[in-house]
Amino acid sequence: MSLLSASQLQELKATVTEGNRLATAIALAAVTQLDIQGATGLPQSYISDVARNRYRTITVENARKFAEFFGCSIEDLFPSREVVA
Repeated sequence: MSLLSASQLQELKATVTEGNRLATAIALAAVTQLDIQGATGLPQSYISDVARNRYRTITVENARKFAEFFGCSIEDLFPSREVVA
């Protein structure tokens, strides 16, 4: 079961951001960082830092945990960045 509905997932994918879309997913799903902590085992302070784009990179394992929690792909939460030459 996906935490995000199809329309919420479309809204998430449409979000333009400089970093990741974790904060948007949290708002759309109406969950707290403590909910995510309980389901993923990740520290709440880490979740907060990721949601605020305080990390330039995170591990694939942690990205997978976030994606599984929300029922979406890693790319939905962490879109690739275009490299400008």
